Amino acid sequence: MKKNPYILLILSLLGSLLPSLHAAQPPAANSSQPNVVLLISDDQTWDDYGFMGHPHVATPHLDKLASESLLYERGYVSAPLCRPSLASLVTGLHPHQHNIRGNDPILPGNVHRIHAPELFVEWRPKMSAPIEKLPSMVKELEAHGYLTLQTGKWWEGDPLEHGFTDAMTHGITEKRGRHGDVGLEIGRTTQQPYYDFVDKAIEQDKPFFVWYGIFLPHTPHNAREELYLKYKDVASSESEARYWANIEWFDEACGEVIDYLETKGIADNTIIIYTCDNGWVSNPEQPGRSIRSKREPFEDGIRTPIMIRHTGKVAPARNQTTLASNIDIAPTILQACGIEVPAIMAGLDLRQPELLDQRNQIVVEDYAHDIELSKLDDLNSNLESRVLIEGWDKIIAWPDRTELYNLKSDPDDLHDLAGTHPEKATELSRKLSDWLRTTPKPHLN
Repeated sequence: MKKNPYILLILSLLGSLLPSLHAAQPPAANSSQPNVVLLISDDQTWDDYGFMGHPHVATPHLDKLASESLLYERGYVSAPLCRPSLASLVTGLHPHQHNIRGNDPILPGNVHRIHAPELFVEWRPKMSAPIEKLPSMVKELEAHGYLTLQTGKWWEGDPLEHGFTDAMTHGITEKRGRHGDVGLEIGRTTQQPYYDFVDKAIEQDKPFFVWYGIFLPHTPHNAREELYLKYKDVASSESEARYWANIEWFDEACGEVIDYLETKGIADNTIIIYTCDNGWVSNPEQPGRSIRSKREPFEDGIRTPIMIRHTGKVAPARNQTTLASNIDIAPTILQACGIEVPAIMAGLDLRQPELLDQRNQIVVEDYAHDIELSKLDDLNSNLESRVLIEGWDKIIAWPDRTELYNLKSDPDDLHDLAGTHPEKATELSRKLSDWLRTTPKPHLN
């Protein structure tokens, strides 16, 4: 049959248009891209794990994960308080950049939120406002075709407005939403939302991201009695024993999360990253309270192991010297998923320890629990302290003094050397000032 030249011409023109039409579409996503599960411990000191050498606490599931991961023993949070620390995980920014510096706003008249629920409902959304305009790891993943699940602790209102396609938390202040509401049930009473989400992603043949912000080992320290009795006679106090029991409960929950990936045959194509939001040391005199850790700039408050497992892609290794930060987690996830990292995210790829070695510096910002929202332009408003760690040297810059520690010989930062080594304290103070001056705040307009 003779071919119609006009039809051939039309087909040729269509063929030439197809590449440009294809290029105009957003990048397609499918299950060949890596999935990501971010495991976040809540209030746990850096060495309260079996793999970190604790003589009593049992964490077999995390021990196994650590053996299969690139583990940074010297990881640090951006802040020793949950909300600013978690905001850094999402944005890859420091607290003075994302402006989520504390947990709650200071209300007019300095009244407590419990005594002024109407004021709290009014002011609470104002605290989340800065983060709504910032780059977000979750938003980037969602924009590139990922299904994204929020579970556990989440402070910034409705997760569905922050890049999550699925969420447990409703975030409605009028319905007692503050830091997770029903999302806090994950791991404590149910894993089903996680199971259902993974099943949905597999059914739709889409890659997925899970924010597993479990409310453990955080208070209430109410793990099963059998776990408490296991530690009752070896802990220094009932307070510590109940905290240790909650750690084992947390480990069990993480094991269930990882096991489900194995059951579904997708573990090898799933990146698992582990970190903690801030530390915790139980107060033996006040159960449910901490000492020299949470909300403080000491090692037990700011240090955390950080690890990444990606079978066949990231070689397991145990790094005992390199400094890592939780601001590195967002850019690491995006790069591992083939997504361009927003320029404002200054963190480094955890899969490349040589880059972290070149940086050789970590900064932590410690702001008050309650923040004056009218003074966010002042970087020192409600500031408690800042920390700079360079190599093994550490300074804590308080408003009225500077402390210096050598973490190589003094890993618990107990012996202040500022009086005997003033030149080193001055040098690191200058570097901290330089860092603050050269670390830009994002343009939010």
